[in-house]
Amino acid sequence: MTNNAVLAVKSDQNFWTDVQLAALKQIGLGEAPKAELGAFLHLSQKTGLDPFARQIYMINRGGRYTIQASIDGLRIVAQRSGEYAGQVGPFWCGYDGEWTDVWLDKEPPVAAKIGVMRKGFTEPLYAVAKYESYAVIGRDGKPSGLWAKMPDTMIAKCAEALALRKAFPHDLSGIYVTEEMEQVDNPTPAPVKTVVEIEAQPTTAKVTTEDTADYIVRLVG
Repeated sequence: MTNNAVLAVKSDQNFWTDVQLAALKQIGLGEAPKAELGAFLHLSQKTGLDPFARQIYMINRGGRYTIQASIDGLRIVAQRSGEYAGQVGPFWCGYDGEWTDVWLDKEPPVAAKIGVMRKGFTEPLYAVAKYESYAVIGRDGKPSGLWAKMPDTMIAKCAEALALRKAFPHDLSGIYVTEEMEQVDNPTPAPVKTVVEIEAQPTTAKVTTEDTADYIVRLVG
């Protein structure tokens, strides 16, 4: 799994070695519970992916740990199975629902689709990922990071990960790529300000709401 024999994860080890734990500490897992680290070792062994080459990694999200892989990691697992027979796509579509093999519009695509072929399948296994389900949107209501720079590539990775897990559920079940999980850390969009017009009264007007949106009171006479 790695050229460094000291860090190499062996299929028969029961837990991380002291050297491996020291390396994991350097990549931010020094405070991870033993049970979480054990699950991480299990998936590293099961997939054959190298955690020290960042093919598979564990992320702390407010005390909860999730295990993720790069899209290349998922491709490696599929290829090593000996059953992987390539892909069809990616394809993108807008609101018109017409699929195209290149996205030239300045606006982000509505969805991406990829088909994964596996030996013994009679046709590709397709998966569709909707942009609104995965894109990271900032408080200004606009996509941020790579979702702003290359939205077609980002959503295509999500579609490919979905398709690979559907085609190879035994090997990839429960393993997600970064692009799929970024929306978990998506900041809460800025509240929408709504203008409420009421007639001017001798007493101070009050506006109450159970919603979280901010309200601006405009007195009209």
